[in-house]
Amino acid sequence: MSAEITTSYLKFTRSHEPIPISDYKSIPSFITDIQQSCIYHNEQYQQYCVEHALPICFKCINDHRKCNVTTLEKIINNVKTSEQFLDLESKLGDLLQNIDQIKRTRQSNVTHIEETKTRLFKEIRQKRAEINKRLDNLEKQIIKDLNEKACQNCESIQNVLSPVKEKEIIISKFQENFQKMKQYASDLQTFLGMNEIEVKVYENEQYLQSMKEAKRLEQLELEWTVDPFVETILNSFKNFGSIEMRTQTSSIEFTRAKNKQAQLQVVKTKKTIDDVKLNLQKEITTDGMDVT
Repeated sequence: MSAEITTSYLKFTRSHEPIPISDYKSIPSFITDIQQSCIYHNEQYQQYCVEHALPICFKCINDHRKCNVTTLEKIINNVKTSEQFLDLESKLGDLLQNIDQIKRTRQSNVTHIEETKTRLFKEIRQKRAEINKRLDNLEKQIIKDLNEKACQNCESIQNVLSPVKEKEIIISKFQENFQKMKQYASDLQTFLGMNEIEVKVYENEQYLQSMKEAKRLEQLELEWTVDPFVETILNSFKNFGSIEMRTQTSSIEFTRAKNKQAQLQVVKTKKTIDDVKLNLQKEITTDGMDVT
């Protein structure tokens, strides 16, 4: 390895303090497996192609002559305090918060349905006491209908909760990995590892949003409509009533710091004296005495 490349490589690693082996082993494998050198030229990454979002070595520059290429050091500088990094960390927390919100509202809906079922059952029984024993068969039918509709509602809610809980486990693991990456991974590992986590975050954001758009998070209700004949005629009514399943628009508002997918951004660097360009404004001819 040449002195120039060695010096440049040290620039990438000098900000990363040594960590115990036990801590390093806790870094997710998809982070530690990230290649930190060019697989084509077996040289350390020194540059970064903005168009292709790829780290490249010096020999790769020939393939990226028309691209916007900057130094990798500029890209990974302060990556763990960058807007993209902080936004990704926020997304992970938002996802878990949204999942928890869904769990709580769905469980509350189950409780509400059970309470409504109990209340309607009492109403049905009270009405039944006012009617002739000839209504026994119809009463059984309506109670059966009530239980079936309540069961259908609860099953529908459980069908929503089951995949949501699975998503919670996955996102919790990614959040755990993210924190370990935050604490122990190098800047380069962090920068490249963020891409995979961001893909998963975006997929799960879309999944939760699709649930809402598909109205799978609608509030389910039970409602009993008394047949008019029950109130007036004991011998001619056709049924005891009906149990209706209805929904209310979900009040869930997903927590999200930003509503659009974060784009990979090149960190802007402060200009130095080397970046200043001088433009000739005027020529002055002088012999030390007079200026013309």
